[in-house]
Amino acid sequence: MFSGIVQGQAILSSKEDKESIVTMEFATTALNPVDLDLGASIAINGVCLTATSLNKDSFSVDVSTETLKCTNIGELELADVVNIEQSLKLGDSIDGHFVFGHVDEVSTVQKIEELDQTRILHFSLSEEGMKFVVKKGSIAINGVSLTVNAVNDSGFEVMIIPHTLEKTTFNEFKKGTRANIEYDMLARYVQNLKD
Repeated sequence: MFSGIVQGQAILSSKEDKESIVTMEFATTALNPVDLDLGASIAINGVCLTATSLNKDSFSVDVSTETLKCTNIGELELADVVNIEQSLKLGDSIDGHFVFGHVDEVSTVQKIEELDQTRILHFSLSEEGMKFVVKKGSIAINGVSLTVNAVNDSGFEVMIIPHTLEKTTFNEFKKGTRANIEYDMLARYVQNLKD
């Protein structure tokens, strides 16, 4: 489980196709991989993956074909930058919201509004997904915990503040960028009660 407060970024440094998985190595200075336990959970663009190798300044994960198909992890190329976050430990502060690392769908940036120091990102979402998105509710985009600014019939918008632009990959987003979306678990439970 994660909080959606990413610790920084990592760069895809190698990618090796195997029989039913792809092994990816990520270089990072945002955390110290050797301080992690082998088998630790790391969210990469909001996808919960298991550390299979830990080095001084990099870590590796094995990604299944299902994860490659259902997230934007399969679209990563060498030197691409991703958001990363270690899993929560008992007693850690939860400054975002509970993020499970289970991506619900991949959405596309429809429009970006450049304001003075912030940006408003407009995303499309499936009809099914729209049931779980409410104004002022929480949503995770590429692993980042955000508040929904506004909702319309086919999507939603979020505002990205300067700190988040600096610490995440949002500064690289443009129209057409595909991002992992995880609905808020509370919204999912409420919707389930209504159905």
